[in-house]
Amino acid sequence: MRQGDGGDELSGLVARAQAGDPAAVGDVIRRVRPRIFRYAMARIGAREEAEDVTQETCVALTEALPRFDGDASRFTSFVFGIASNKVLMSQRSRGRRPEVAVADVPDVSSAAPGPLERAERDDALRGLLARLDGLPDRHRDVLLLRIVADLSAEQVGEALGTTAANVRVIQHRALSTLRAGITGRTDDTTEGV
Repeated sequence: MRQGDGGDELSGLVARAQAGDPAAVGDVIRRVRPRIFRYAMARIGAREEAEDVTQETCVALTEALPRFDGDASRFTSFVFGIASNKVLMSQRSRGRRPEVAVADVPDVSSAAPGPLERAERDDALRGLLARLDGLPDRHRDVLLLRIVADLSAEQVGEALGTTAANVRVIQHRALSTLRAGITGRTDDTTEGV
């Protein structure tokens, strides 16, 4: 978790969980589970499979918790390292790239965007996800961990086994590639990076 995100409280929970306090283990899982799910959903695109990956990550985390040695920021990297591996295992077991589900059309009208607006938004989202899917795996992982999972460059670096500086370079390149794909032109300031 980032600074000001309850890191001291999380460190205390992790220490109690490692000491065998089952309530603390539950509290740790409750704190990280929503972020794990958002990350898995962004990577996989299918809710049921993302829920399965989230559950598998939480089980693996519970088993690995006694071996963890570090502070709250290292713990978050540790958690998303496990999550990243579980997502990759899930994708490999499927043998294909993630599918993106289309939102259901409601039976009743509401003030929410109508079918046309949702279809346009879904098309735009599918286009963005397709562009994201077209990035090299490392670039996609960095963007999802930085943006969806809200990890710092240092935490992403630790989770992926690289430096924070390299994470920032990969993030810049990935965003430049996405921007170029969306606008249809290359950004001269990114060449040679």
